[in-house]
Amino acid sequence: MGLKAVFFDLDDTLYGSFQACDAYAYERLAVWAEQELHMDGAAFAQAFRAARQRVTRQQPGMPPIHDRVICAQNALEALGLNAVRYARKVHRIYWDAVLDTMELREGVHELLDDLRQAGVKVAVCTDMLADIQMEKLEKLDLVDRVDFLVSSEEAGMDKPGAPIFWLALQKCGCTVDEAIMVGDNFRHDVQGALDRGIGGIWLNWGGRPTPEDERPYFEAKSFQHAADYIRTLL
Repeated sequence: MGLKAVFFDLDDTLYGSFQACDAYAYERLAVWAEQELHMDGAAFAQAFRAARQRVTRQQPGMPPIHDRVICAQNALEALGLNAVRYARKVHRIYWDAVLDTMELREGVHELLDDLRQAGVKVAVCTDMLADIQMEKLEKLDLVDRVDFLVSSEEAGMDKPGAPIFWLALQKCGCTVDEAIMVGDNFRHDVQGALDRGIGGIWLNWGGRPTPEDERPYFEAKSFQHAADYIRTLL
């Protein structure tokens, strides 16, 4: 059977790097804390980091760990501050900084346009909350180039869990041998897809060591490299 759908991770795949965006967001939070809370900005940023780690430990692999309102609430409460007053503001400052820093990878628009022209469905298959991922797609001018967003919030579990992949297949109306997953996280994106019988493309843009897995997948050194390979499947 031919290729009918391509699933793309979003963070660090269609744009990069999220780590740089995240670091800038902490800088903005520190400035805000100094100006609005009149406290040490670095201390507030550290409290936010600690809260994210704490929430992740409490609910490993579950979508709520990505909710920056919950992380902000935990951080503010730990500092003895009014979480109801400030948590949503912290959430907005964080994500506005990320959105301002994102840089679309070269060749994304062109590939998605080619896939649409070929009649291949495009789904963004991402570990995150739906609302913020929709904001990112708008900011990156991808709204009209993507057929479906499949978030772990909607699926109820992060990758590499099965639900998000089955939901993507259902939305795109295809079988496992008619789809392929593209992502930078080998365990979550590639192995998660392979575990379901879906083909995988590992975007190894950071030059990381190749993991051991006997199952076939394609390793791309850049998004353009991945795009060139996908075009051979059309």
